[in-house]
Amino acid sequence: MTPRPLRLAVVGHTNTGKTSLLRTLTRDPDFGEVSDSPGTTRHVEGVRLLADGAAGLELFDTPGMEDGMALLEYLERLEEADEKLDGPARIQRFLDSPESLRRFEQEARVLRKLLECDAGLYVVDVRDPVLAKHRDELAVLASCGHPLLPVLNFTRSPGRRIEEWRSALSRLGLHAVVEFDTVAPPLDGEDQLYDKLALMLDTHASLLRTLKQNIAEQRTQRHADAMTLVAEMLIDIAALRLSAEPQAETLERTAGELRRLAREREQRCVEALLKRFNFRPSDFPQHALPLEGERWAMDLFHPQALKDVGIHVGKGMAAGAMA
Repeated sequence: MTPRPLRLAVVGHTNTGKTSLLRTLTRDPDFGEVSDSPGTTRHVEGVRLLADGAAGLELFDTPGMEDGMALLEYLERLEEADEKLDGPARIQRFLDSPESLRRFEQEARVLRKLLECDAGLYVVDVRDPVLAKHRDELAVLASCGHPLLPVLNFTRSPGRRIEEWRSALSRLGLHAVVEFDTVAPPLDGEDQLYDKLALMLDTHASLLRTLKQNIAEQRTQRHADAMTLVAEMLIDIAALRLSAEPQAETLERTAGELRRLAREREQRCVEALLKRFNFRPSDFPQHALPLEGERWAMDLFHPQALKDVGIHVGKGMAAGAMA
């Protein structure tokens, strides 16, 4: 029987980068909607990652928690004085209440999905100060009874408060934390994420190791493919040949045509690289490689040029090579 995939709910306050995290983990730039406006994600979206060709991990993007303080107060009011409900039972009572369809409809979507999943990734914008609303929000999420792994986002941004957040999370009993900047993710960011999850969810450790291995293999293959694309471009440009009459105007026109052909080949390589790494053309700031004034325009057979790269030859040999 095929094992059930590991299910993770990506949760947190509004506008902390939950959708961006999923885009980074799935390498899908079109997943969900990303905006600076709070509350952009209004419903639950899911995506599946494969491990050895089978469904290994299911990730669910959820709406942002907006009013954790009021929700925590409401949960306390729902509980009768003589009751001793555990966390999941308190959450289920809330989900059965009318307010889960009205005032707290967005929070109800988050909690319902977290109850269905094995664990949650709690995404934090470390540029924000730690406030009471965050603590109450975490208290509500923890009531679902599933492990929570905080993911510290925007860790490379100015004004980050990483230590402040780490200290606050440890006071709430959340000692396993991952720093994962979705704008500039560390090279080993995914490895750290899955390693921490494997410690928290030991029954799924084998699956997470397989997923890590698959990701490493894909990374190696992407690098090899990129090197091949660059090598093919360099060979094609080196092989460009145009003939011209030895008049200055004709030579200049032909040189301009040669530069144009080199530019076109360079652009095709850039587009192929972006596609291979699942980037959109708009993600890459357009700038051209220098074709004049630096090594592109240098006479490679001039004795000084050869000397600069460690090749010492006589002028006669250099002249013969240029001919």
